[in-house]
Amino acid sequence: MKVFFQNFGYKLILFMLLTVFLISISILDVHADMGAKPSIEIKLVNEPDQHFYLALLESERGASGTNSELKLDNVNEETVQKYLEDFYYNGWEFFQSPVGQNIYENQEDGEYFFSYMVPYDFKIIIICDDGRVYLSDNINPKEFDAVVIYDVETGTLTEYIEDKTVRHTLYVVICFLLTLAMELLVLKLFRYPFTKRNIFCFILINLLTNVPFNTFLINQHTDIVMVFLWIFAEALIMLIESIFYLITLRDTEGKPRRGKSFLYGVVANLVSAILGLVILWCYVRILPAL
Repeated sequence: MKVFFQNFGYKLILFMLLTVFLISISILDVHADMGAKPSIEIKLVNEPDQHFYLALLESERGASGTNSELKLDNVNEETVQKYLEDFYYNGWEFFQSPVGQNIYENQEDGEYFFSYMVPYDFKIIIICDDGRVYLSDNINPKEFDAVVIYDVETGTLTEYIEDKTVRHTLYVVICFLLTLAMELLVLKLFRYPFTKRNIFCFILINLLTNVPFNTFLINQHTDIVMVFLWIFAEALIMLIESIFYLITLRDTEGKPRRGKSFLYGVVANLVSAILGLVILWCYVRILPAL
């Protein structure tokens, strides 16, 4: 029986990794959008019939200053960057994410994609080669991964709402399986046997923590409050799981190892969190360009 559950543990890891791979392929779209990364996809209609640059503006509450002139002479990449960095208009300023692309040149397909850190509510600014500057209305999207249609001629922004229940459910499943696979590997590195008790407790606590957390996360916008909430939630989950493992895990002799079990909970959660950040970085820097 002991050998059975040890073999079962290895097979479970392989099965989960294979499942994650197959599910990920099945939900890939043009942006390989398969994770909980807040995003804004912009589709233009009635766009300018010349080369232009496009960026996002965010509202700076309480900000004041002299409005920028909606006109730019000698338009090129350097002057556009400088213009946007100094831009201010009725409380709206250039939005600069620390990760990802902030300024786009015009795309043939009329689609533009911003991800990871995106403003909660925003405007779109377009700077044409002839120096004209277009500002859109502002919008506060309802969707976590919003699709917005911008009519440049009228300045209106309209959010396209679609049912993303299946995509969000698949994301939660992927996160759950990937977390199980990685933390099971750490469990083996800590030399805990894949017994019926250990495997059951391991899956149970992750069902109670990982699934609700990612279900909540996928339906939220990312702002500074959410970043702190995410850090707090991760720390709380780490503490809960570590205490749970301290009580439930048993070594090869069937004995509890309190300090070792608690340390496993900390290390396993750190590994899964770091892995999530690495995958997020790869997504933001690589996948949107594919």
